[in-house]
Amino acid sequence: MKIILDVMGGDKDVAEFVKGAVMAKAEYGEDVVLVGDEAKIREILSQENAEDGFTVVNAPDVITMEDNPLSIRREHRACSMATALRMVAGGEGDAVVSAGNTGALFIGATGFVHCAEGVRRAALASVIPMEKPLLLLDCGANAEVTPEFLVQFAHLGSIYMNRVMGVENPRVGLLNNGAEAHKGTPIYKEAHALLAKEEGIHFVGNIEGKDVPFDKCDVLVCDGFAGNILLKTIEGTSKFVLKQFSGIFSGVLGKLAGAMVLKKAKGLKQRFDAKEYGGAPFLGIAKPVIKAHGNSDAKAIKNAIRQAIAYAKTGVIAEIEALAAGQPAQ
Repeated sequence: MKIILDVMGGDKDVAEFVKGAVMAKAEYGEDVVLVGDEAKIREILSQENAEDGFTVVNAPDVITMEDNPLSIRREHRACSMATALRMVAGGEGDAVVSAGNTGALFIGATGFVHCAEGVRRAALASVIPMEKPLLLLDCGANAEVTPEFLVQFAHLGSIYMNRVMGVENPRVGLLNNGAEAHKGTPIYKEAHALLAKEEGIHFVGNIEGKDVPFDKCDVLVCDGFAGNILLKTIEGTSKFVLKQFSGIFSGVLGKLAGAMVLKKAKGLKQRFDAKEYGGAPFLGIAKPVIKAHGNSDAKAIKNAIRQAIAYAKTGVIAEIEALAAGQPAQ
């Protein structure tokens, strides 16, 4: 298997991406193609004593977080992200990992790689470590949706949670401002009605924000605007709570009294650490495309590559296409 890694565009230096690739190759044994500024990449590979283990593709142009996402199809058509996407679209790799501009990656994935056959709109999905792992989609790709898109997101998320996370008959919830079926905007009301009668979906109704952490569903669908706010609120809240834990048990006596609690808190911090999950897949794209966190370090990149490998091996995309065609997957 061959994973194509865009080493440009994230918040961290290129060195973190290359080191993450070296770690991933050593741990998972799969090939990783490095796309970006070749001179910088080879310098870091030399420092890591890994010059002979990687293919490097020179694409020094970068689309930054501040660039218009549409520029990936215009002035930045030759950037590292676009090059990586075109390579996987052309069969030169099995999956793409990038920590760059989310909007540009979505536009590039749909424009260069295209949606899987029968999929109307792809979605960015993220596993959230709640009481049980929860898949949230969309969490940033589609600020505006239709009820039909939300229904398709439910199918995409159900397949992913079943095939990748091993959840039998995943429960699907619709993020809303009330549990009652009549709550929400017209789009959400119609989506609720459609999901309630959709075959192949284990729909459990509306899920309020306060119930998200408590195992009410396995897949939570919403538009990308609400989903992104929810995701970042959860990230910020977890950091705040863990910081408060540290403050409570400061000082010698506090440290002695709270040793066990701090040990538990460290485990909790690891559980909520985005580095452990690596990245979020764009579900519905014809080839696996993984969006790593913009602030990814070497460990996060290694885990994003792990996720790309797992996604590519599961056959999720074939099952999505079979569902869209109305036929059972082979």
